[in-house]
Amino acid sequence: MKIVIDTSVLISLAKINYMEIIAKLKSNLILSNEVYEEAVVEGEKKDLPDATLIKKFIKENKIAQVQVKNSSIKGLSLKIEKNLSKGDASILALALQENAVEILTDDEGLAKLALFLDFKVSASSDLIFQSLSEGIIKYNEFDKHIKNLVLENRLSPVVAEFYIMEGKKYDKN
Repeated sequence: MKIVIDTSVLISLAKINYMEIIAKLKSNLILSNEVYEEAVVEGEKKDLPDATLIKKFIKENKIAQVQVKNSSIKGLSLKIEKNLSKGDASILALALQENAVEILTDDEGLAKLALFLDFKVSASSDLIFQSLSEGIIKYNEFDKHIKNLVLENRLSPVVAEFYIMEGKKYDKN
């Protein structure tokens, strides 16, 4: 059961220094060459510290980079009659090509398309919530991570409030 990672989740979790949760919660992770190019290569050209963290995370967790085949892109365009960005097209085409079950993304538009194509979708906030519900982290750490996503403009305050309300159910204090 493969899971495709989008750039947005990698950047969000790198910004709050919590990338390790991806590997703790998910296995069989893959990413397209386009995602690697965007998150690492372009990020390093701009001297973004997130790029270094993402590159190290990908290497240490042996996350496979997979080339999206042209036939997969063509197959995607038969299913979705929309003009997609190169990155979104690579994520969805890769998920179809590799028979993935889930896409990790913080991009709302991409998430809607993935759901339309019957993929499970999880955002970085979902991963943080899952780490709380599975007892990997305590409520205080959960609260800090969710609020940091807001501070980094990676999550809206309204959505964060929903997660915090749900997370309080796991508060042992």
